[in-house]
Amino acid sequence: MAKQLLSPGPLDNGLASGVFVQVRSNEESAQFFGDLAPMLRSGGMHVAVVDAAHLMVEDGLPRLVQVFRAQCGIECPPVERMGELTLADVLADVAHRRSSTVTLLLGGAQRLPAEPGERVMKAIKSARDCINLDPASTARFLLVATWILPANPSQYVENSRSAFYGATAVTLADT
Repeated sequence: MAKQLLSPGPLDNGLASGVFVQVRSNEESAQFFGDLAPMLRSGGMHVAVVDAAHLMVEDGLPRLVQVFRAQCGIECPPVERMGELTLADVLADVAHRRSSTVTLLLGGAQRLPAEPGERVMKAIKSARDCINLDPASTARFLLVATWILPANPSQYVENSRSAFYGATAVTLADT
């Protein structure tokens, strides 16, 4: 998978929308990201890893911003001083500074509701669109999220009302 993410071919268009990987457990998710993150970093991507459980609180988005900036080596003001910055603003800044692909590895994404109004996933989609749809941008944003069985990511990416409709769903789990 790392090779496809680093050098997508003509049939890999869905990867740009996001990749949702079904796994058996939190441990398998952590192992998958533990193997994937260094491969992506060695290929020149800037990678941030976060578990969805840490985003299910009121200040989940500011926390995600802090994790992203910290893991990409950029100072971030405290949450209370971030003002009106959106996740899209911050990720566009990170991507602009890095001029390469910035990747979010999001563990346990099934914890975040798949409905269109879900705040965190909508903010991630907005950030992806802000970066990836800017014709002047040399950087890209990529989301790779794990879903723990029995949750099924294909239902999420095939639902036209979902934030990541059209993304790629794969499984590492033996059902």
